[in-house]
Amino acid sequence: MENGHQHRLLRYLISPYGLATVSYVVFVTAMLFPPRLYSSVMDEPNFMFLDPASVLFFTLCTAFFVAGVWLVGVAFPVVAFIDRPLHPKMSPVMFLLLPLLPLLALNLLSNFLLIQNNPTLVDLLFSQGGNEIKEQLEVQGTFGLTSIYLLGIIWWVGWRSDQLQLRGRQRRIVKTMQYLATASVVISTTLKLGRGELMPVVTGIAVIYILRQLVRWEAGSALAFRTIAVFTVVIAAAFLLFSFIRGTSDTDKMASDIVGYTVCSYNHMAALLAGRLHYPYAGRGIYLFSFLGFNNVLNTLIPFRELLSWPSFYDAWQSEFSSTWRAGLNGYSIWVGAFGYIFADLGWWAPLFVFFQGVLCGSVWRAVKRGQIFGIVLYPWVAFCILFWMGTNYLLDNKFIVLLIDAVALTAYEWLFVVRATPTISSDRLAKL
Repeated sequence: MENGHQHRLLRYLISPYGLATVSYVVFVTAMLFPPRLYSSVMDEPNFMFLDPASVLFFTLCTAFFVAGVWLVGVAFPVVAFIDRPLHPKMSPVMFLLLPLLPLLALNLLSNFLLIQNNPTLVDLLFSQGGNEIKEQLEVQGTFGLTSIYLLGIIWWVGWRSDQLQLRGRQRRIVKTMQYLATASVVISTTLKLGRGELMPVVTGIAVIYILRQLVRWEAGSALAFRTIAVFTVVIAAAFLLFSFIRGTSDTDKMASDIVGYTVCSYNHMAALLAGRLHYPYAGRGIYLFSFLGFNNVLNTLIPFRELLSWPSFYDAWQSEFSSTWRAGLNGYSIWVGAFGYIFADLGWWAPLFVFFQGVLCGSVWRAVKRGQIFGIVLYPWVAFCILFWMGTNYLLDNKFIVLLIDAVALTAYEWLFVVRATPTISSDRLAKL
């Protein structure tokens, strides 16, 4: 019975409901952050402390998001995790590595070309020249999404290899290539100092691991605490390492970075809600569907950026810095939270948009419970985006489209190379939950 309670708790925490709860707790922490301490750390006024408009707005957005997830669950219920017997038409190792190896090779090549085209890159990394790296547009734009394509494949391999129950030499081969691919993605994010790209890597691996334990009914409180502890340590270590590379070495600046990348966004959201902070490109939809304007391949086919009169990514990004400074805030931290960016485009209609985000996330959650590829590839990204409500509105970012392409390609791949089988419930006990 106790294990059943632990299992339900962990399943709740890894679901959109639990992740939303975690993000709401972070928001409440921000609302209660001591104003004087905040102002001394961030060198800006504190507008968020017990701010009624912020509390109402964020609560409405969270409630509408949860309502969207709930609606999918009620309309299309899936009681328990479903594990489909998997019978590839080739050896399991070949089946798993065939999609992985080409993208691994491409990502390694992109890392090599990135270093070759930017000879000072490695020297800057080791000499705390991270700020110079971030300013080099050619570094940010070179093969920018290759690692994301690879990341979706890594998550799929992690799920399917556990599902195939590989043992011995087969397991070692697949795990070695999976670890090498993960290392390649980590190197890609490190070369570009992309905190926003590294966090989905860590989050996704943790999510896939926990979900597979739930599917096999092997999850308990020890797993939950161990995974959360490792996840927290890795994220903190990566954050501090990136701060150090960018020239941050004293304690005060480290504290400023930590606050700046967490609760600070809610102070800026409060300023946005109060009309103190204004974005020149607000109201055009660029903060809702960023992939429409900032995906160069898509715009080559359909010129959305031109049709919608949107700015380039760089112009939009730079405008946030200048706008933040003009509002009397610390312009080194520009985030206003995921809901804040939606507010910039829609105002108080934002919760309605968040409702449809909830429907999307609920659909992906349903897919992963059914063991479907779209859930396996997209849910780690969805989980990261919910946990990252304190950052920016990443959900419909370019990376989501890349992972969607991964899911479509992998679906076609399995249609060709997997023998169809009848789905089965992963556990009789789980079905009773």
